[in-house]
Amino acid sequence: MLNDLTKEEEQFLIKFGEHIRRLRKEKEMTQADLVFEAKVHGNMIGRIERGERASNILQLHKIAKALDVSIPQLFDFRD
Repeated sequence: MLNDLTKEEEQFLIKFGEHIRRLRKEKEMTQADLVFEAKVHGNMIGRIERGERASNILQLHKIAKALDVSIPQLFDFRD
């Protein structure tokens, strides 16, 4: 996990990562497929999906584009 996060922030990252994983699987993409399509670093998608990494806005833009969803859709998950 990232340092200095509250439990609430950690849980948010985990739920966000689970949602990214669901979106990716709905598109029948592997992590490698998403890495390639989004043009992000090789281990980034796995780390995001496990809640180990907080993404910046440019990375989110690339991931949303690769998944063919809007950035708000990346955050459309329930607590």
